Amino acid sequence: MKFSICIPNYNYGRYIGETIRSVLAQDAEFEVIVSDNASTDDSVARVTEIADPRIRLHRNRWNVGFAGNLDRACQGATGDRMILLSSDDLAGPAALATYARLAAALGPAAKTAVFCSDQHVVDGDGKTTGRTGLDPRQWVDARPNAELSRAVGGSIMEVPARSLLRQALLHLRNPMAFATTCYPRGVYEAVEGYGGGSLINPDKFFVWKILSVAESVYYVDLPLFSYRVHTSNQGSLQRSSGALKHLLDQYRATFDTAPEVLAAAGLTKDDLARAFIEHDVALRGLKSVAEGERALARRHHDFGQATYPAFMASSRLARMLRLALWLGPVGTAIARRRLESAMASYREGGFVGDEQRVLPHG
Repeated sequence: MKFSICIPNYNYGRYIGETIRSVLAQDAEFEVIVSDNASTDDSVARVTEIADPRIRLHRNRWNVGFAGNLDRACQGATGDRMILLSSDDLAGPAALATYARLAAALGPAAKTAVFCSDQHVVDGDGKTTGRTGLDPRQWVDARPNAELSRAVGGSIMEVPARSLLRQALLHLRNPMAFATTCYPRGVYEAVEGYGGGSLINPDKFFVWKILSVAESVYYVDLPLFSYRVHTSNQGSLQRSSGALKHLLDQYRATFDTAPEVLAAAGLTKDDLARAFIEHDVALRGLKSVAEGERALARRHHDFGQATYPAFMASSRLARMLRLALWLGPVGTAIARRRLESAMASYREGGFVGDEQRVLPHG
């Protein structure tokens, strides 16, 4: 079992050496492919100073964007399974060995199986601050697999890929953490890679595609990887860029998701449109009202009204958002009270929007 660890990088010279060394410490067969996206810092020097024949470095002459560089990092992969690892994240000591045991226990079924796991959350200095887990709203059909759990040495949850895809689309969310997602190279090739059209979270749309062609998904209830949270990582930059890019990407998903993906999930474009209004317009808008960000809430409402007015009219949450905006400051107080139970259920599910819930460490 050989793994291809594909690392896209842009100006993460501070972290990329540690990321690569976390992979080199693995007790498994692997290759490391780094695609540097025309960095202006010392990233390339940090990679080339690690003298290991298992590392291959590709340097883009021009910056092709975050989404575009994901497939650049995967070019030329020769492993049986692939993992796209951000250049500031870390592989835990037993990550690849654990996935290798799972693949061995599955036998031929591993060729159509996707793996993922818990992950630690670490800060810019590498200190563990929390842990993320699965979202039970999307993994509602998952069941424990005792035989695989014994073989791997940790709790394993199993779910049919199309069942997970259906729930992911109904919430317009990614059911798997980026760094932990491990898939057969044949599955990557079957969907022809990531594609570079998304403004935010291109991995979400890629995961939807691979779930449409995979057979099963297995969740390892162990923190096999570490996701680093700091002021300049992708998630922080996305949150600071405002809601518009997110809304545009989510809206685009309602009409641009491949027919094959919808068919695999047994859904229609109207189902995605309803999910968009419910989760990304109404719920996010109410959250903004409750937090006193009325201009942002108005932006959500107006975007939804301009795109899917009929679904806005039929959504209870959208009507609540409209009322909260109309009532002014009084509406803010009402939204805080009325939103509490709804937001509690979403937080307990593990995700608020596309942000993973972080359980406190210790």
